[in-house]
Amino acid sequence: MARREKNIEVFEEEKMVNGNVVLELKTEQNEIGSVTQDGKRFVASLPNGETFKASSQKEAVNILIRNYHLHRVN
Repeated sequence: MARREKNIEVFEEEKMVNGNVVLELKTEQNEIGSVTQDGKRFVASLPNGETFKASSQKEAVNILIRNYHLHRVN
C-alpha cells in the first residue's frame, strides 16, 4: 500500500556568524542543517556534525533536503 504524500514546509533563515553568512534550514519541529561558504565552495552541515562540500549554494541546500527526507521518521 502506498503512503500518502505530505507537504513539508521548509524555512530558510540567513544569519551572520563571525562575519560569515550562514543559511539555516528548518521545519516547524526540526533543524535540517546549515550552509556556509568556504572560499568558492559551499559546506552543508547536518545537525549531527556531518559535513558535505558542494559547488553551489543550491546544491548544498538540495543535499540537506535529500538527507532530511532519507532519514526522517514518520
